[in-house]
Amino acid sequence: MGKKKLVVIYPYRFRDFDWQRFELDFLAPHVEIHVHELIDALTPEFGAAYANQSENPAVKRFVSLKDWRKEFKKIYEDAIIFNHVRPINLKSTLICATLRRSGVSVVGFSTGGVPIVDLRIDPTRRDLPKLLKNALHFFRRNLLLIFMPNKVVVGGTEQVNRVRRDFPRVTKRVLANSSDFSNSIGLKEIVASSESKAVYLDIGFPGFPSDFLLEKVLSNVNSDNWYPALSNFFELVERFLGITVEISAHPKHYGRDHTRFFGSRIVLCGNSVLEVRNSELVISTVSTSVSYAVSFHKPLILVTSDEIINDKNAYLNESIKIMAVETGARIFNIDREYTEQDLREAMVIDHAKYESYKRKYLTSRTDGKPNYQVLLDEVIFAED
Repeated sequence: MGKKKLVVIYPYRFRDFDWQRFELDFLAPHVEIHVHELIDALTPEFGAAYANQSENPAVKRFVSLKDWRKEFKKIYEDAIIFNHVRPINLKSTLICATLRRSGVSVVGFSTGGVPIVDLRIDPTRRDLPKLLKNALHFFRRNLLLIFMPNKVVVGGTEQVNRVRRDFPRVTKRVLANSSDFSNSIGLKEIVASSESKAVYLDIGFPGFPSDFLLEKVLSNVNSDNWYPALSNFFELVERFLGITVEISAHPKHYGRDHTRFFGSRIVLCGNSVLEVRNSELVISTVSTSVSYAVSFHKPLILVTSDEIINDKNAYLNESIKIMAVETGARIFNIDREYTEQDLREAMVIDHAKYESYKRKYLTSRTDGKPNYQVLLDEVIFAED
């Protein structure tokens, strides 16, 4: 008897980075993996945000749902489905309907990794009263029952609450971790190197196309202002703290030229978890990789600017503020002046906040199991 088939349904560009963060190498000895990438069938305009894609032969790309359904019908029998598509519009709902009609087990994911900003990215859209939103959530999760997965993998108490709100009660919850936190589990006991450096977790904004392409929202933040001010802040960190600042490129932008933004600074691609583990300080605006700072107990500094604070798109500004509240990290405006004492005080970790952040956003487990082991034990080979 051959291996059980695992079909991963993915709505964005699938990269080698995604293969690693979903721990598919650990699942591959046990299951035959098929990845179906649907970005060109769902949101082809979002493809501009990506500079790379996986060339793994297990990854197939589809430009239409018709072509995808033909392929899916060939392989779905006796398979298990890991579905990363939510029924938020007609096309995505049709995908979820196809999956559920197949009769095989469908597993969804709600593993977060960062605080959720309850703010519309597009400020021109009116928000609804909370009571009305709660009523809509109730009707939505029940009306869409036939499109929802059989199980949903969750990480952190905030995601558990979100799943209770968005998914029907019959959907079984599988307690797991955020992807980044899971990736860090096996590295905690390994002695880190003693490199005297800080790492900046770059999100690629405002220099490269960003996730805002999905919302078709413009920003006032100008790369000609942001990067020189950011470089000045890095020099301040290096002068006062005696450490070198290196750049961890965002996975969407591996392969793009970063020298026009960061000059001669070292730009690292492909292993943020090790870069954070081996650093003395983590600098970020907002990123899921902040979870590595929490996991390895590294000091965290968050950076903003006048343009971000006053941007008509308030999403990034609110995200930075919430991240600061939840982690206890200090925010530095790179358009302002700071002293050595300011920076040294920011190196002090609020361990109580880190522990709270871990439980709220990073893990729902107490046994230290990484996600691949949870999936093998409680999903793929579970006896339901």
